[in-house]
Amino acid sequence: MKRTKLFRTLGFISILLGSCIILHAQSEESKRLISIQRRHYDAMIHRDTTLLAGLLADSLTYIHSSGIIDNKKSFLKDIGSGRITYMFILPEKVTATVDGNYGWIYGRANIRFKLAVMTATIDQYVSFVEVYQYKNNQWQMVVCHNARIEPGAPYINNMVPQVKSGSMPSIY
Repeated sequence: MKRTKLFRTLGFISILLGSCIILHAQSEESKRLISIQRRHYDAMIHRDTTLLAGLLADSLTYIHSSGIIDNKKSFLKDIGSGRITYMFILPEKVTATVDGNYGWIYGRANIRFKLAVMTATIDQYVSFVEVYQYKNNQWQMVVCHNARIEPGAPYINNMVPQVKSGSMPSIY
């Protein structure tokens, strides 16, 4: 009887340790995804289209808070030409989740930008969802969706989309 109890206890401890290792790995990959997001924002601010081109998937769909939809080519052209210039992007309440080859980041950001056709800068507070795919040993953004919100709008912290491993997360 004691031997059976010992094996059960050891088995339980093994399962717990294995779960901790998996959670730690997911946590590390989530942190990695957030650091890639920071590189993406820095590249936008510095108009570094070479770096951005590597961080964005060829199939990118980028939905701005204005409702304008860009693909990779048009987004890079607007950044590179100065049609849109970002002064700062300050993310907050950022959460990243990784499941298999897909990861998504959601949160809020305070953004200041200028359009070439305007003299004034624009300040916006947005809620965002970004979807990334891990392919060819790198994470690339496949979808970004921004929505204007009021500063101080209520935030529900536990709204994590549920995605089956290997499937494409939906933001709609």
